[in-house]
Amino acid sequence: MITIKTEIKEDRDWKDFVTENYNLFFDPDFLEYNDVFMKNIKWHHLKFRYKDKNKIAGLMTGCEVREKGRKKFISSNGVSFGGLLYGEKIGMTDLFDIAKSLKNYLIENEYSECVLKNYPVLYNTSFNEEYEYAFLKSGFSISNYSITNIIKLSEFDFAKLANPLKRTIRNSSKQVNVSIIDMEKGEKYLDRFYQVLFDNRLTKKTTPTHSKDELFYLKKKLPHRIILFSAETDKDISGICVLFVIKPDVILNFYLATDSKYKKYRVSDYLLYKTIQWAKETGFRLYDIGTSDSSGELIEGLFSFKKKFKADGYLRKTYSIKL
Repeated sequence: MITIKTEIKEDRDWKDFVTENYNLFFDPDFLEYNDVFMKNIKWHHLKFRYKDKNKIAGLMTGCEVREKGRKKFISSNGVSFGGLLYGEKIGMTDLFDIAKSLKNYLIENEYSECVLKNYPVLYNTSFNEEYEYAFLKSGFSISNYSITNIIKLSEFDFAKLANPLKRTIRNSSKQVNVSIIDMEKGEKYLDRFYQVLFDNRLTKKTTPTHSKDELFYLKKKLPHRIILFSAETDKDISGICVLFVIKPDVILNFYLATDSKYKKYRVSDYLLYKTIQWAKETGFRLYDIGTSDSSGELIEGLFSFKKKFKADGYLRKTYSIKL
């Protein structure tokens, strides 16, 4: 296996592989927003090519970070997760070869550490842990992990929800209207949309990952990959939801936020339910509601809220190795 550094904007191999094995966080059109908004990420993307044939085995987004004068390879800043993107038919031997090639490449290029922030293994259509086995056996270890709540949409059914939640959804439907919006809504409406998100995050003593300009840039750049939902009450935006289409069959709920003055209408419950139903009816396989911990601690209320919607907990694992 050969490890090759690449500039992904011009790399036909990268684009073809992403087309065949789509993942939003490996899409050059998504990653580019970090450069447009001057995030100052020193990219170091890698592709893995078979020695004996002109074929790509996998891709890895990456960047170089310097700490105390030493170089660290991280896959990757600028996105929620990175790690290795590979096809469903890859063999175990190939995964071992990639791990070995990656380590040798990083050592040759004087990196002191490698950190891989992996997407949940459930995202793969063929559920197995062969990638994890190959990398752990090759010297990597699980250095960090968080828990994310994922719904298997084939099993999601309103009838299976607890009666209190069903009553809440029915009552909210009388006061709240949920719809998909686009960039034609106008500046005033979009400003209010983002303000609901921003104000909601302030109550949690944080700010959104994306600025208003960044979020709407991504929506314009990837209109079918970034889905905006708006909940309206009394002709005002009472809640927002932003979905990322990570894979053709996987949705990630990146933002869910409501205006506190409409709290009595339980907007978050209804808005989440409506977006889950939309994802199921649209043909998606998984709906990832997002992580339910912070700084290594479980946020019990948030986890319980998601579990009401039959969203089980799955790990997002970070691998690392000292070189």
